[in-house]
Amino acid sequence: MCEIAGLRLVDGASRPRFEQDRWVFSGLADAHRMMSDHEQIWNFTWIANPRWRVVAKEILLAMLAPQYEAVLECSHALRAARSPRTCFNFLQRYTEWFNWLTKQGITALEDVTQEMCERYLEHYSWSVPVRGRPRRRLEPYSTVAHVRILKLIAQYKELLSSDSYETGFVPWRGKTATQVVGYKSKGPNLTPPVPDSMLQPLLATCLYFVNEVGPHLADLMDTARTSRADTTASGSITLAHLPALRQILALMRADGEPLPAVDDVQLRKRSTLEQEGPLKRLGWEALARTVGARRFGDDARRRMIPELITLAAEVGFEPPLARQAAAIPRLVDGELIPWTSPLAEGDLVFMADHAVTACLVVTCALSGMRTSELLEIEAGCRLPAVATPGGGRRFRLASRLIKGQKFGGVPDEWVVIEQVDRAVALAERLVNRPAGEALFGTIDLAGRLKNLRGWLERTGNRERWGLPVLPQGPLNARMLRRTLSLAIAERPGGLLAAKIALKHISVATTEGYAARPGGSQRLFHAEIEEAEEAHHVQLTVQAFRDVQAGRMPAGPGARGLIEAFHHVDAQLKDAAGTDPKVLKDDRHLENLLRKQAKTLHVGPANFCWFRDPSKALCLRLAGTPNATKPLVGMCDSARCPQATHHPCHRPVWAGQATAIDVFIESPRVAKGEKARLVPERDRALRVVAEIDAAQAASVGED
Repeated sequence: MCEIAGLRLVDGASRPRFEQDRWVFSGLADAHRMMSDHEQIWNFTWIANPRWRVVAKEILLAMLAPQYEAVLECSHALRAARSPRTCFNFLQRYTEWFNWLTKQGITALEDVTQEMCERYLEHYSWSVPVRGRPRRRLEPYSTVAHVRILKLIAQYKELLSSDSYETGFVPWRGKTATQVVGYKSKGPNLTPPVPDSMLQPLLATCLYFVNEVGPHLADLMDTARTSRADTTASGSITLAHLPALRQILALMRADGEPLPAVDDVQLRKRSTLEQEGPLKRLGWEALARTVGARRFGDDARRRMIPELITLAAEVGFEPPLARQAAAIPRLVDGELIPWTSPLAEGDLVFMADHAVTACLVVTCALSGMRTSELLEIEAGCRLPAVATPGGGRRFRLASRLIKGQKFGGVPDEWVVIEQVDRAVALAERLVNRPAGEALFGTIDLAGRLKNLRGWLERTGNRERWGLPVLPQGPLNARMLRRTLSLAIAERPGGLLAAKIALKHISVATTEGYAARPGGSQRLFHAEIEEAEEAHHVQLTVQAFRDVQAGRMPAGPGARGLIEAFHHVDAQLKDAAGTDPKVLKDDRHLENLLRKQAKTLHVGPANFCWFRDPSKALCLRLAGTPNATKPLVGMCDSARCPQATHHPCHRPVWAGQATAIDVFIESPRVAKGEKARLVPERDRALRVVAEIDAAQAASVGED
């Protein structure tokens, strides 16, 4: 099978053969991590009718190997190879279809009719019954595969040897699978973004974990690993070790040092035998390591119990790790606190696991990588940082691009911001895996965050570190990717994303998506541009509504914008004469304003309506009059004839004037510098006055 399909196998792997009813692909050399273990085992015995097992085998082999000689002779066969993961999903659908026919009493495919196909599709167009809940109709994209596998049997009729449809029969003849179910693949992105009420506390918590707690936690993990490695070859404590142990216990008594305590999980699992009652909190393994052993022998344990009970009554118990923890600032108020309370070894493992979750969230939220790409991140994936002009650095991660590529994917690189590089570096230290192994393992963000939320509350670390409460709600990698794309789109120029204030987050991230034209990065950039266009239409409609209500814009380009909006308003009034409903139709208004919206470029303190490049002040100053986009960073909106100021821009200009006043009044600023700042302040105040005057005029007219 693998030889025909051109699939590479690792040395010693099993080689599935066509006549077998169980194909095992667990030895595929190019299998990516999105392909789970159960998807690598194809069990055709799930199909009740033995004749139809052969049908499924022949179709799936043809999809895996479209260049095979027998498949090339099939005139309607698919010519692009499908991946083993896709074919496994088709096997599941064929199992459902064939077993459904068996339940209907059908034993030969030639008896299949269009009416049966429609009944089958209707049956699988509804959700699985759940007690106490009504069934719901599935979305069209969930049922396309059910139609597709039915039509494939007709497409591969020339190839099938055991059974096939009646000659001339094609389910839903003349219609594609998507047309049958009404699925439109070019619709809007339905993935919802993560709301700010959830995103902000989530990123604040995870970044605090990575930046403040993580370095100390990684150091403690290194120390614990070294301690375990030193005692790996050691045996149990025997009677011969007791004198040395008693010396250590004497020092603990003298210093008032508590005995090592076990973690809460182990405490709950412990036996409650009477003789162990007073010592059930004792960490026997941790105490054994104080004399270089792994555990207590039975004889030594029995001999030491009375002495340990006496000592425990004097000094008590406390987890042995991080008793003198370094101080870190609380997130909420900056107060210095120990980074953790004392930990047992089990507590340390749990904390490290939750820290890896924080690293995963930061990487996912601030890089925009897909789940398949996150899964391909390996230990040792961080590439050397590249210096950039101005003293900055670009950080890169090596991964693999899976979607839309040949089976196994292709190597890919992602340019990320420093916080992502730091999170990946921390995760590498915490998991301590050899280079080439998966770094994060599962990408189940919903389950991981549920555990993180419960652990923060249960241990009291959320209050200790001054972290916000993590709200409940759905979350996955796709939602975080969608959120990042919208954040980039809605910032000035579509480049400055700022869900949180980090170093050049949008510039570095966008550079990563633009680095490989034609790949996933280009698709993500197209999604950004689509969202940016919708946002610009929304801003243009709002500006039009303001003019309709008498709230006029200010700035050099205000007159031209008002005239354009009056022209659109006249078109609406003309349309109202023939169809009164048009005036209430926002879609019609958006269509009229779409051309105007395409000229809009959002600046931090103005709107630039870039209709005529020859009039753009920034292009004239830069000496590039033929450019197709304005240079927003060089914008002087107080003088540019295509710039407008709106009420939403007033706080920016007023804030600039206030900030300049602080420098002018400061005795530390040189007189020459103050003289240079005065015109800047006057310009800001003039813009504020113009905005206020425009609003006052509209109020006066009302």
